[in-house]
Amino acid sequence: MQSRRDLMIRKFVGQRLLRAHGEHTRHPVLLLLGPRGSGKTALSGRLENWGRRAPMAALDLAALDDGVHHPVDVLARIAFQLNARRPDFPPLALPSFAVLLMALSTEADPESRDAALGQMREALRTGRAEDHSLAVLRELVTSVGVPMGLPGWSAAAVPLIQGWQRARVWWGVHRRLGRVPRGGSRPQVPADALVELNQHFRHGTAAQRERAESVLLQAFLADLQGAYTKRGGDRIRTLRCLVLLDNADSELGDAFLQALVEARAAGSGLPDPLVVVASARRAPDVLRQLEQGPRQLGNYLSCWQQPEQEDGPELFVPRMVARPGGGARLEVAQLRPLDRAEVQERAGPYTKRMPQAALAGITHPVAWLGRTVHELTRGHPAATAAVLDALEDFAPEVPCGRRLRMVMAPEGPHSVADELLELLLQDLPRELADRALPRAAAAVTLGQAASATGLWPQADAPARFLRALAHDDRHAERVAFDGQQHSALPDIVRRLLLGRLSLAPAPSGAVPPWDLTHELLRDTAESGRARAYHRLAGGDIQGTAAYLHGRFLGVCEGDVPAQTWCEELSWVQRAPHRWEADALGRSAGAEFQHRIARAQSPPDQLTVTRLLVAGWITTHPAADPYAALWSDPLGDPAAELYPKIADALQTLSGRLNDETDHDVLWQRAAAYERKPW
Repeated sequence: MQSRRDLMIRKFVGQRLLRAHGEHTRHPVLLLLGPRGSGKTALSGRLENWGRRAPMAALDLAALDDGVHHPVDVLARIAFQLNARRPDFPPLALPSFAVLLMALSTEADPESRDAALGQMREALRTGRAEDHSLAVLRELVTSVGVPMGLPGWSAAAVPLIQGWQRARVWWGVHRRLGRVPRGGSRPQVPADALVELNQHFRHGTAAQRERAESVLLQAFLADLQGAYTKRGGDRIRTLRCLVLLDNADSELGDAFLQALVEARAAGSGLPDPLVVVASARRAPDVLRQLEQGPRQLGNYLSCWQQPEQEDGPELFVPRMVARPGGGARLEVAQLRPLDRAEVQERAGPYTKRMPQAALAGITHPVAWLGRTVHELTRGHPAATAAVLDALEDFAPEVPCGRRLRMVMAPEGPHSVADELLELLLQDLPRELADRALPRAAAAVTLGQAASATGLWPQADAPARFLRALAHDDRHAERVAFDGQQHSALPDIVRRLLLGRLSLAPAPSGAVPPWDLTHELLRDTAESGRARAYHRLAGGDIQGTAAYLHGRFLGVCEGDVPAQTWCEELSWVQRAPHRWEADALGRSAGAEFQHRIARAQSPPDQLTVTRLLVAGWITTHPAADPYAALWSDPLGDPAAELYPKIADALQTLSGRLNDETDHDVLWQRAAAYERKPW
């Protein structure tokens, strides 16, 4: 099932593939960024299946990144795939590129230029001696391709130059080479130019090798231009060439992308017909070189724009990144997570297959499951798929809410926690990640975690690690509250790490790591609200309720606006609670009574305590002031505690004399009168 996100990208690419008669437009490379599990490879596979009608090449550059292959190998594979026969389009003629590829592969004497010229001329003469037979050329390419480490199927270059004798390829190559700056005397014959490139490619410096690769790239682009402009190509070629490059941030992918972008910028003549879509986990070097100034976290997520009209479609508008003064350029977009509607679409088939006993008591099960899973994963594609798939591995009578708890539990036969954490943290230094991240997950933001010096005694490496992480699109995200932007761990990562912190054993006679972490964060907190947050996370319900009750008395006296108190309550209720195996079998109502019984609040604080505990256990409506912060939708999956919250808010509103404050609490209570799905 394709998400709306992927369909929008496909539509964007499809519009670029189509071309009208006489239309020659160069589209910049589209670079799609996304962390592990964001669906880059799946999207590339879907684009590959969809785009087979057009001339197309698809490569996983990480699979070639073995230290043996070079950008030339990538270009050769692209050329051969583009030239595959298709029913509606004649093969592409790439004669100049094929001749240059053969020339770079030829074994020419590096010590004697005259000997090298003789070897090159003999190779070319032998190839020309057979007017219509390709046997000699095929033998030549195969014999020189294998020692060079070029693809074993290098002989596939031969069909690209069928008819090259009649097209006078040699002189076309010669003219094309003559337009490339050399820094030396210009060769007078094609064989001499080819020998020079051969020597640079095989025995030259890194800069000379890059120049030879650039010449090959420009010949490839020029051949493509000719295929779309000459001999009726403009009329019959109604689709451009689609090139899909997965893992473009690998060492080889980075080198090829850099060479391609620079060659397209330096090329002359008509624009080439390439539509290139590259995907990467991190920003390749070519992007970092083109970016001006530091890049803000999530900057490229702005490519997903709100519709221009109400109820209109979401817009996909990649950001242009170009070198000042023109030349090299890229279009960049970051894959967004799946939204709630997209997760709900994926949840639909699972609810249809689920036994009725598992969904007993749940109204609108598709909407409920979609909303709950989206709250758990925040739309991370790999996490969403893992959670939904794991739901089917249960006995029929197990309720769906309990299934979700067991799937997201930090341990157990149905848990996907370790599997997902292994995927999500794979690119991080394991020692630092294992040591720092579970404790950092207890903080609201990465900045708060890095600043809590008590968490990292006698070591600054974890704090530096967390500060660097705060600017990494792959492992952090932006959350907004109190009018500011903050860096935080992605919600699904934080949820899984908190489970791991819950299980962390305490040294003999020491405070458990969960309690110790929240104590240290509480002691370094800068506000009473943050201190109450960590006090509640540590299980001190009575102390937290006392703080909120004191703040509510300020509302009664007119010193604190009711809106401020509601926001503070919402913030504190977002505190995580430690995972306990015993709680798996308790309903939301039973958990509420269990927590209240342990609170022992004085009578005048009881209503605030009940409101605090119910909101701590349950999930919240989208209208909640801090809906973007972490919450646990599994504490009360069926929203059983909503009536208790509404009743407590209405009771408290009756104690207020100010009409505006009274209305604030009443309206907040009304938000809990309907299910959140």
